[in-house]
Amino acid sequence: MKKILFAFFIMFLSFKVYAIEFIKVNEENIIPSYDKNIKKYNYFTDNNEIIIKVKNENDEIITGDGLFFVEDGINKYIVNSNIYGDYEINVYKNYKEDKETLGVLNNLTIKNYDINFSKDVFEYEIVINNEDNLEIDYELLNDSSYVDIVGNGNFNKDKNVIEINVDNINTYKINVLKTSSVFKRMENINKANDEMSPIKKEIVKLLIITISCVVVFFAYYLLFIKKLF
Repeated sequence: MKKILFAFFIMFLSFKVYAIEFIKVNEENIIPSYDKNIKKYNYFTDNNEIIIKVKNENDEIITGDGLFFVEDGINKYIVNSNIYGDYEINVYKNYKEDKETLGVLNNLTIKNYDINFSKDVFEYEIVINNEDNLEIDYELLNDSSYVDIVGNGNFNKDKNVIEINVDNINTYKINVLKTSSVFKRMENINKANDEMSPIKKEIVKLLIITISCVVVFFAYYLLFIKKLF
């Protein structure tokens, strides 16, 4: 029995989750800095070739790194991780950016959630269950724009905020509420209604008495007028 437990202990110590540590182009950081949850990156160059370097653990299978030739305009490269999937790297060579379309997204989606996105609306709200992080995808209006996502993951509070910064010009905010916080809101509303119900009852009683008095007074008034004539 001790040998079996010892074997399981050794297996537990040897178990490790392998993941990409960084992705660089020509030994420089991509934009934004690498994060396993961010799937699209930008890099600007005037060179005719680039080297995409990926640092990863030994047991993770990586494709898409190495030496690549670059043409004028936009060049798209895919780095694939067998653990986290595809990462898209857009390399711009001698690219002229359209400043009028900077700072906004053409589309923003969150897997399993409908936020009814509009590029001119910068704040949204969703209710989640127990997700550790959300799968966020976006479409750029300007191909040279860069995006930085902060706050996606470790949703420990009832209310969390994901900020999606575009070109350091505009920030889209996703207010993430946990189901538990929504239940608390409903409980508070019901509690407030329960606390207000006696007051409402007294108001209704007062209204009924007032209306009754007015009706009785008006009836007596009509009888009095008839007696006079």
